[in-house]
This record gives sequence, structure tokens and C-alpha cells, in this order.
Amino acid sequence: MKLPDFTEFEPFKQLRLSMKARKAGHFELFNPEKHLTGRERSELDQQGRLVSLHRLRRFADDTWGLKNSRLVIYRAEDHDYHLAQCEVTQGWEPGQQVWVTSRRTGSLPLGPQGETSRQVCAHCLQLLGYKGFDLNRNRKIAYSKNLLKVFSRDEFFQVYTLYPVQGVGER
Repeated sequence: MKLPDFTEFEPFKQLRLSMKARKAGHFELFNPEKHLTGRERSELDQQGRLVSLHRLRRFADDTWGLKNSRLVIYRAEDHDYHLAQCEVTQGWEPGQQVWVTSRRTGSLPLGPQGETSRQVCAHCLQLLGYKGFDLNRNRKIAYSKNLLKVFSRDEFFQVYTLYPVQGVGER
């Protein structure tokens, strides 16, 4: 028995065109309420965004996010940037305005007019136990201090995938 070729069936062709599917079997599930658009990803990487802390997602692995992407967060007046819901960020008011970015390397953006160099927060690395980081155990202090000096956001986001975040619920 030979099945008919439905790729040439006119009603299906019209339906596929109305769905904006490029070819048979292709579709893309995208919800701009839950997923970052290309424009948003570009903005977060290039100039960052100033948002209220309560708008951010708190992933179950203790990292911060916006929609389905992990973020670096920081306040303009501080010296460190944060990767996790550490004791420092837990003390911030929910309405606090924070800078967020997804930039993996180099300095951090402060909008279209500037950039800043900062160090990763030791409390964040402690909370995540990142690469065995632990400033509370004497035998790991030298190792942990060195990890602070050589920390790479690019390497961090290879372990904690930047985008898209899947399978990590919220707290």
C-alpha cells in the first residue's frame, strides 16, 4: 500500500504557510513571555539592562535569571557582581534597581554610556560550591582565593548554561 504525498496537498501547504513554517515538519515553539527574544539577548549582552530585583527569576539552583536565561547582577555602587542568591543579594530590597547582563567576558555594561570592571562575589561562589570553592575550610582558602583572582564568567556559564535554562524550577 502506498501512502499519498501530503507535502503537495494544497490545504496543508496553505496551513503551513499561515503557521510560518519554512518546511514540512518544522515549527518553533516560542513564547515571548517566557523566552528572551533575539533583541533582548542582544541588549543584555551589549549594554545590560536596569531592572527591579523582584522582576528576576530565582532558579532552584540558586542562580538569577530573566525569563529563560541566567544572568549576572550588580548594583552601580558596589564593587562585586553576583551570580547567585547569596547573603548579599538576599539583603537587597525587592524593589531595588539592579543591572543585569549576560556578557560572558570582559567588563560589565552600565547601559549605552558605560562599562565597569568588577570582581565576582565570593559569597556567590561559596553558595554554589563552584569548582570546590570554600573560604571556610583552611585547606581550601589558598585555592579559593586564587579561584577568585582567575575566575572566568565564560567558564562559569559553561557549567551553568546561560541560555536557555531548562529543567531548573524556581524557588
